[in-house]
Amino acid sequence: MVFRPKRTITESFVFFEPEHTFSHNVTFLARKLIIPRSPYSFLKKPFLTIVSIVVLFFASIYGFGKLPFTFMPDSERNLVTFDLNLPLGTSIETTQENILIIEDYIRKNLLVNESRDKGISDWSAYIGKGPNSYDLGYTQGEANSGYAHLLLNTSSGEDNQMVIDSLEAFCFNKLPDAQTTIKRLGSGGGAAVPVEIRLSGDNIGELYLMVNAIKDKLLTIPGSKNVDDDWGPKIKKLIVQVDQTKLSQSGLTNQDIALSLNTYLSGQNVGDYREDDNTIPIVMQAAGNQNTTFEKIESLSIFSQRTGKNIPLAQVASILPDWQYAKILRRDLKRTITVNCELQNGYTASDITSVLKPWIEEQYKSWKRGYEYELGGEAESSSDAMGAVIAKLPLAFFIIVLLLVVQFNSIRKTVIVLATIPLGIIGVVGGLLAAQSYFSFTAFLGVISLAGIVINNAIVLLDRIEMEIDVNKRGSYDAIIQATNERFRPILLTTFTTSLGLIPLWLGGGAMWEPMAIGIIFGLLFATVITLLFVPVVYKLLFKVKLNG
Repeated sequence: MVFRPKRTITESFVFFEPEHTFSHNVTFLARKLIIPRSPYSFLKKPFLTIVSIVVLFFASIYGFGKLPFTFMPDSERNLVTFDLNLPLGTSIETTQENILIIEDYIRKNLLVNESRDKGISDWSAYIGKGPNSYDLGYTQGEANSGYAHLLLNTSSGEDNQMVIDSLEAFCFNKLPDAQTTIKRLGSGGGAAVPVEIRLSGDNIGELYLMVNAIKDKLLTIPGSKNVDDDWGPKIKKLIVQVDQTKLSQSGLTNQDIALSLNTYLSGQNVGDYREDDNTIPIVMQAAGNQNTTFEKIESLSIFSQRTGKNIPLAQVASILPDWQYAKILRRDLKRTITVNCELQNGYTASDITSVLKPWIEEQYKSWKRGYEYELGGEAESSSDAMGAVIAKLPLAFFIIVLLLVVQFNSIRKTVIVLATIPLGIIGVVGGLLAAQSYFSFTAFLGVISLAGIVINNAIVLLDRIEMEIDVNKRGSYDAIIQATNERFRPILLTTFTTSLGLIPLWLGGGAMWEPMAIGIIFGLLFATVITLLFVPVVYKLLFKVKLNG
């Protein structure tokens, strides 16, 4: 028979055993740090204990509002993407000239060589159309002659920002007509543009008044850059007004004018050339048509297919220059302009939208009827992704409640378990603030996972309390203390093993997984305190347990 001297339960939690292993010593130390020496110090003041935890909970809710939010952080790969957009209608030769200027700057100032170890190691350029999808974070731009895409491999992920800053400064000073977007590769599931505001309505003039007001507001918000819209600037067009009377007298037709203008300006397809499996179109066009002038178009000879005569265009038509919209886009059959905004380094989309949204709500009150707006970008992506998860939570919550009621056959015990679920957010927010991290979609998933562990710990403790009462025939008060003492080591070991196992993910998981690891680690540490303090106190109050009862 082994003799195990111990103190009376009402004096201390600790059992003294002859064989003091390392785990006993660790558990003993943790118990001394986490649980007061007097076991009923918090049980004697249950309302003070609950109020303290509730205050911490509301403090964490307030602190949650101070956390930066990033739905999906940018990739940390040593890769930078460069999108160049010139005004619609720009010739592909002009686009190529701009790319050559950029490539020359890269060779001279950013290319890694014997004298430069940080910068761009190599790159590839795509003119007129972007490459096929090569990553979940890449969105192909609209194909047109004024578009180009560059893939820039950098020396390391840490050097990406240096490359971005250098190229942005160069393009701002040397390419005033170009719209450039230089950024890290996005993460899969994130938005192509972090901040988007979509405006819909019938009258284009009214829409542009709203667009210009929003652009001006965005430019005043710290952290915004590259503010633009997807319609682009107006472009100059030539309107050919044909005098039908003069046209019929000259023996020409509208088709003659269209064919002659198309052949001169764009080129007429007259056949195909086959080379192996490739078919190359043969295009007939006038020499020097890329640098044509207004006078040349007026003096253009129109060939009559019926009579074979050539007549100057100015004799049968008037040519009027006019500024028109380059393109008009629709969404759900409504004219829609999307204002987009990139972010400066160190800012998040929520920093911009938190300032912009209240302002737009105020402006919306003065808009005419029929004009609407909605937020796109990261705000929409996060809402859709989190909404898809949240939509299933009521069903999961119902199943949890049903299982708890079936297991305990008690509404009060079910309430105790459910009350512990939201309190895990205290450790999550505290940990993220202490680590100077941010809240993200992965952190949101971590909070949901944490809730399952908290529920498990509460169930284990409540089940032990019932066993002490029913099997060991202890009084309710002694059963609470004994159950807490008995379940301390398993709960503590579960917390330590899970938390320590997540440290490599915290330190080496990158921006994607760091928030989730931090949230679970610190949330679990506080969940241990919740289980060992909150559950016994609430049990005592709901079941009206008296001291030494």
